[in-house]
Amino acid sequence: MQLKLKNHTTETLVPNRFIECCVSAPDRFTQAYLLVLKHSVTDKSINFDILCARLQMSMEEVLHAFEYWQKQGVARVVNGQSMCIEFGDFESTACHTEEELYTEREFNQMLQNLFGTRQLSPHDYLKIYDYTDTFGLNKKVVLSLVEYCILLKGKRVSISYIDRVAKTWAEDDHIDTEQKARDYIESYKMMSSGISSVLKQLGLSGRGPTQDEYALFQKWTSQWGFTLEAILTACVKTTAAREPSFKYLDKILERLKDRGLISSRTIAESHAQSEKESTALKEIMHLLGEPSLKPSFEHESLYQKWTTVYGFDNAMLILAAKQVGARGKKPFTHLDTVLTDWYNNHILSPAQARRYIAEQKELDGYIFSVFETAGIPKTPTDAHRKIYGRWHDTWGISHDAILLAAEISTLSDNPYRYLNTILSNWHGAGVKTLSDAQRETKKHSSGQSTAAMRESYERPVENYDHLAVNLFEDEGA
Repeated sequence: MQLKLKNHTTETLVPNRFIECCVSAPDRFTQAYLLVLKHSVTDKSINFDILCARLQMSMEEVLHAFEYWQKQGVARVVNGQSMCIEFGDFESTACHTEEELYTEREFNQMLQNLFGTRQLSPHDYLKIYDYTDTFGLNKKVVLSLVEYCILLKGKRVSISYIDRVAKTWAEDDHIDTEQKARDYIESYKMMSSGISSVLKQLGLSGRGPTQDEYALFQKWTSQWGFTLEAILTACVKTTAAREPSFKYLDKILERLKDRGLISSRTIAESHAQSEKESTALKEIMHLLGEPSLKPSFEHESLYQKWTTVYGFDNAMLILAAKQVGARGKKPFTHLDTVLTDWYNNHILSPAQARRYIAEQKELDGYIFSVFETAGIPKTPTDAHRKIYGRWHDTWGISHDAILLAAEISTLSDNPYRYLNTILSNWHGAGVKTLSDAQRETKKHSSGQSTAAMRESYERPVENYDHLAVNLFEDEGA
């Protein structure tokens, strides 16, 4: 973009009026004026991007600078087919001089009282005066503005920082009356007091809040609807963390918000419920032999699933934990497997669970007798229960017949696989009872040696081996 330039002065000197006005002007505005004035003497135009790069200012900032000088009457911005900046002595009453310091004694004293022992310079006063002309703020609003900046940064706050806040108040926040200014400051004081209370609750007192902490607190109160009392109640959970912080508290408050818990009462009730859950979890972990009795996030998540999704009460969880512990299965995740099995089988009460456990215990007794007969040194598992159920319930082979097959399987070096092969053959031959099994065994053993009989069983009439091999291999066969 090309910027046209015109110079109505007859020489390349800096105009006296500019010199008078630049005393109270922001430094970057003065730099912009002088550089563009220099180019206007010899050039008819200049590339705006190059100009911004030289000044290290954005296009918006450069234009804002010349709007300022236009109000001072030493330049003007003309918008036509292309933008033009003109230099000259244009009519304006905006420029302040040091003579004004003597006519604003009461206002000066009010400003000085805000800064305490820090003495303001004439240059400081003149810059602050410009807020009334540049930003259209009246004196009472300017006093509130300075008070606010001192609250934020202390009495050593720079005048350039106050400049930026004045621009924000006037152009972005539209704080242009005394009432709006007082309301804004009171809101800030309340927020600052609230943040200080949270910092103290977290054990982080002794320092001022950061800008990030202000932003988080404003989000919690303005966007999420938490009161200060609710936030302080939520801090109880945060202080249990190793390093409590606003970011950690933010995560807790977000989870509470997602659950619809934003009042102090509901948060307190949630904490009380969490304590009950923690006590129940510790009891379960003790039954399972967990080395640590400090519930982790994983423990809490599983507990929520069991109680909320599955609908189990603590009596069911304790019963399942005792059952898992009795089997020698200690990992906490194995308890989830048991409870998921109960849920899928519609075992939803302690009475149903006890019957289910009794049935499994009886089934384990049958499986153990088979293993003992076959010389298999294993404790029954869920995989064993499934394969026994296929032999007995699906294929209809009686337990006595299975025991006979187990006895025969001792002939093999791999009794797991051999036992399943025998029963697969018998299933193909229609064997159901012990008598059927004895006849089938006699038919195979008649006139055969032990090796030959073993070989005959290892070559079934029909191949059922694929039905159980994987389960056995899972057991280390």
